[in-house]
Amino acid sequence: MDTTIITFSWIFMSLFILLMLAMGWVGMKRTNTPDDFATARSSYGPLVVALVIAAGISSGSTFMGMPGLAYSIGTPSLWYPLLYPIATVIGMVFVAKVIKRYGDKFGTRTIPEFIGERFQSDFLRLALTIISILLIFYVVSQFVAAATMFQTMMGINYGTGLILTAVVLAIYVFMGGSHSDIITDAIQGFLMVIIAVVVFTTFLTSFGTGGNFQQMLSTISQERPEGGFNQLFLPGDATYGSLWLVGLLFIAHLPFAVLPHLGNKFMAVKSGKDLKKLIMYCTIIATILPLMALGGMLGIAVIGGDAGIHPDQIIPVLFSELFPPVIAAFFAVAVLSAIMSTSDGLIVSLTQLLANDLYRKSIVPKLRITKEKAERNELLISRYSTFIVIIAAIFIAWSPPEFLSVFMWIGIGGIMAATAGPLIVGALWKRATKSAAISSLLAGTISYWIIYLPFGFDFANPFGAAGLGVIISMSTMYFVTLATSAKHDVSVPFERKSTVKTG
Repeated sequence: MDTTIITFSWIFMSLFILLMLAMGWVGMKRTNTPDDFATARSSYGPLVVALVIAAGISSGSTFMGMPGLAYSIGTPSLWYPLLYPIATVIGMVFVAKVIKRYGDKFGTRTIPEFIGERFQSDFLRLALTIISILLIFYVVSQFVAAATMFQTMMGINYGTGLILTAVVLAIYVFMGGSHSDIITDAIQGFLMVIIAVVVFTTFLTSFGTGGNFQQMLSTISQERPEGGFNQLFLPGDATYGSLWLVGLLFIAHLPFAVLPHLGNKFMAVKSGKDLKKLIMYCTIIATILPLMALGGMLGIAVIGGDAGIHPDQIIPVLFSELFPPVIAAFFAVAVLSAIMSTSDGLIVSLTQLLANDLYRKSIVPKLRITKEKAERNELLISRYSTFIVIIAAIFIAWSPPEFLSVFMWIGIGGIMAATAGPLIVGALWKRATKSAAISSLLAGTISYWIIYLPFGFDFANPFGAAGLGVIISMSTMYFVTLATSAKHDVSVPFERKSTVKTG
């Protein structure tokens, strides 16, 4: 890497880190209670929250992993960035209003707590708490992406980049929790929009290829004969091999917006009346950000299909090839912001598994302590468990996976297969029963792991396994509800009286 790029990268990175820490301090000043740390409830406008949610959806996977897949296998991989924003927004339309209304009315702070209270089931809350630990795979993928950026653009080794990422995140998440997460992510989301538009423009203009658009497409086809723009599918591939496999990729993303680190963001918008604007803004921004994948296609034409680089490095390498050092360095920092924007929300969500779902909801009711002491302890657990999550992520990330987009879905797929029935069907259908919710959670979880793990099945990729798990979970929820509601099983209306301590 050019030493000038490295120098400018350090300058921009220092400024970026100082800005994030300053915003962390602002978040700390707004954080006085455990609920502030967990949700930043009703504190921000729809555009800010939309930037945060879109940035959280479009993580290091979108900004490095998807371009890496495009660079590695070509056009068939573009189904991923094309379909996942559509599916995610559709899922958001189904559940955003319910989560916001229910969360504000009854004080729920996390998705496991929301489902547990919705169906009056401690089993559901605890089961989803345990399943949500799988988010650590998502955190690891972000740490790997950040360390790779540090290694490629700033000339430091992978391990040092990993530690630097962890230290910055630990400081500002520890200080302000959800407030710090939202304030910093809104800034990062804005930078991400800029970089995605730049990549899209460079692709459309075939910038850096030495030819026009048609010549660029011809070069891509020559470099990747199996992945040119005349190839919609990749025969034999477990994810992009056929239309039905791609369809499963779409289905798998329907519950994506209610993953624990995204679903709680609906509670941060000031009013339920803002949700229509929120979803409109999310739709626009979440459609722009995945255009980053085209950078991988452009990289085939500019860098060559056999450049000897790791696929996930294609974006920083492309920047250094196309732009002057100062611009390449700025864009690299913008990509790093994509990674940070998801990491902080994931870390906050994982801390709440301990602080809220286990301590507040399971342990505190069994203890004879004052409300003030319980809240003080909960806030301490929220903050200090940040270090537990980050240390675990560093340990797992020390040996990076081959493809970030695939690796992170090991955890995401398991969570979405478990929650699709209780969340999507349960949010839309007041008749949905507790028995159905438990059955669908178990059916979705078990089917996902049986399909995904190598138990003799030919079809074993996390995207498709999650898609089938989502179908099984939602179908189970529907049919078991029909069977159990006739027997007067417990079906909890949203208007029930609260038993939640709002503190």
